[in-house]
Amino acid sequence: MARYSISMNKDVTSVLQIGGYNNSITLPRRSKVYDYMVGNGSTPADNFFNHELLRVTADPTATNPTPEPLDPADAASLFVGNDVVTVDAAGTVVMMRLGLNQRATYRWVAAPGSEIVTAATDNLGIFGRLDAATTSEWAATMLVEEQ
Repeated sequence: MARYSISMNKDVTSVLQIGGYNNSITLPRRSKVYDYMVGNGSTPADNFFNHELLRVTADPTATNPTPEPLDPADAASLFVGNDVVTVDAAGTVVMMRLGLNQRATYRWVAAPGSEIVTAATDNLGIFGRLDAATTSEWAATMLVEEQ
């Protein structure tokens, strides 16, 4: 089971999603999100944001960075990374929600057996997002195990 890193950035475009990944249309695989780090890159202020990990069912309009294998001996991933989203992906299933202060960086690590799992279905994926559109800049890294 190979593990990959996806680095994402939300620019000043007024959208909800920071980024994430979708399964391949031709070769969908099960995957597990087991680590997620997120922080704000805008001018520091004491603002509150609801941050969510969301299950999506379609591709967004975004750039597509290559998910990087954590072990260089692993093959390229079969899922598609998404970064700098300009049109949000469709999705309504919130898997996790947490409140963040803009000044803090947050890291979530799944307890063993509590990873966020996707089925082997085309375009199904997991995205980090805010619950309200904002022009605030965010950066995140998601660690994913492909099965």
